[in-house]
Amino acid sequence: MKIKVLPLASESFGVRSMCTYVETPDIKILLDAGVSLGPNRYGFPPHPREYKALKERRNLILKIAEKADIVTISHYHFDHHTPSYTDWASHWSSAKIAKKT
Repeated sequence: MKIKVLPLASESFGVRSMCTYVETPDIKILLDAGVSLGPNRYGFPPHPREYKALKERRNLILKIAEKADIVTISHYHFDHHTPSYTDWASHWSSAKIAKKT
């Protein structure tokens, strides 16, 4: 039996995640279908290359999710699932901004 394991997003790809796609002849599984960036480190925001990597990896995850039979999220951290914009705005902004979404 052939098993294909494809890492889609991880620290070595410039993002926080461990999103992995596993494919066997019987089933296709997407594990922890999320990606994020780290918070400011040593007072510095993420580098523009990290934002580019985030966009590229998120698009790849979305593409692979279309062909997966099962998509899993192990727990509620943004590097394991990617919320919609309105969900993110509601959780990580002021009450004033959250009311608008």
